Amino acid sequence: MSYLISLRDTVYALTSCCFPNPTIHINKKNFKVINLLGEGGYSFVYLVKDESSQQLYALKKIRCPLGDQTISDAMHEVEMYRLFQSEYIIKILDTSVLTDRDGTKTMYMFLPYYKRGNLQDNINANNINKTFFPEKDLLQFFLKVCYALRVLHTYHLPSIPMTCSETSSADTTDQELVPYAHRDLKPGNILISDDGKTPILMDFGSVTKARIPIKTRQDGLLQQDIAAEHSTIPYRAPELYDVQTGTILDEKVDIWSLGCTLYAAAYGQNPFEASVNEVGGSIALAILNGYYKFPLDKEDGDHYSDQFKEFIKFLLVIDPKERPDIDTGNCGMQDVEI
Repeated sequence: MSYLISLRDTVYALTSCCFPNPTIHINKKNFKVINLLGEGGYSFVYLVKDESSQQLYALKKIRCPLGDQTISDAMHEVEMYRLFQSEYIIKILDTSVLTDRDGTKTMYMFLPYYKRGNLQDNINANNINKTFFPEKDLLQFFLKVCYALRVLHTYHLPSIPMTCSETSSADTTDQELVPYAHRDLKPGNILISDDGKTPILMDFGSVTKARIPIKTRQDGLLQQDIAAEHSTIPYRAPELYDVQTGTILDEKVDIWSLGCTLYAAAYGQNPFEASVNEVGGSIALAILNGYYKFPLDKEDGDHYSDQFKEFIKFLLVIDPKERPDIDTGNCGMQDVEI
């Protein structure tokens, strides 16, 4: 797959001479701040260089005001990074928490830096340059995203042996299945490794145990509030907009987001944003009704097969009970040539 460096990176390169480059001291090391990679809420992500080793890192800085929930959210994010291990999931390298005189805490997370940016950067570059991802390459890329999600969706609690002899005979089939959901799968949260072909799933602040029974209306409203805070609107599954009493939220919220992300990578825009831009209305209403469509022909930017479009439809099923899980979702790729 031919991935392009984002316009944002070009702007940073042109303006780097004007960017202030302070040095920060964390964990007995000095780091030079090169530029700002992204920001949101209380968090900022910087490109930094270790002044001794010259190694580049993505440094996530989270400001946690005194008495605020932010510090526990930051600690949760660190815990989630450490819980899941995969070549397709970003690895947290180091952390530090500093406390200011007024009691305000700042969490620093050191993450690997990937020079090719994220999938959204490359979608933006495609839109600007009128290019597109070849279908086979795109599907191979998304199969690896599925592998990353599968680590979350099939997580088992580690068994604790009662005796030393049981340690070597531990079997995952005897361990308790506790699925987790990412809850914010989108192009901006999928980095591209330096080989240009491998996805790296990131931003685990939204990750939570997947299967949540909704016993009361209050339970539903709470989950709607959590989704509003952590799940990006155009990629949010319909069951998170209007959480029904008597249902169980599960990991299939990520399957919906996967379908939206695959569509966005192919056609340059989230399917429901595209439909709202065309006919008006709200994205939430379009999602709840499953209203979207594909470009009509190649002149409109459709470079993909009917089987490819059927696979997206296979993922974007409104009723989560009818939506595939991560394993049947992978099997759905058998009908698409990769």
